[in-house]
Amino acid sequence: MAQTIIASRETFQSLRARLPAVTREHLFDCYAISETTWNKLRDGKPVKCVTLERILARLARLEMRAAA
Repeated sequence: MAQTIIASRETFQSLRARLPAVTREHLFDCYAISETTWNKLRDGKPVKCVTLERILARLARLEMRAAA
């Protein structure tokens, strides 16, 4: 069974702050996730560790581009 983790509220807020709108298209374009995964993050439910790692890596890349 895959390892799971619950994202902190601060992590979720950081993800939300970078999202132009909570739509299927923006979720996929920004973080390559589904609405189901987003809802789990929003509701404080566990997601796979590798999924959260991938999302955070994408967030870091978005922030680096914005800073450049």
